[in-house]
Amino acid sequence: MTAPRDEKQALLTEQFATTAALSALTGEYHRLLQRCAAAGFARQMLEQGDAEALAEAAETEAQARSIAEACHQRIEDMEQRLNALSREIAALR
Repeated sequence: MTAPRDEKQALLTEQFATTAALSALTGEYHRLLQRCAAAGFARQMLEQGDAEALAEAAETEAQARSIAEACHQRIEDMEQRLNALSREIAALR
């Protein structure tokens, strides 16, 4: 009797921890999107200027976008894990 209850408690604990981590990661993702927007704006401002500065700004924008995309992928992975945990918890009921 306690084994299913202990298993359910462990799943609920993991679900809570994953939700908290997802919340923090979502906040980070939004900050990264703001950084992408700022880098894109900086690049646009330099389009009529120095080619070297423009290349550097474009590289900064690409790096920011790459980091944001990786963060987005981690968010999707965590969301899938949460869905799987929900299904496991529902199966124990």
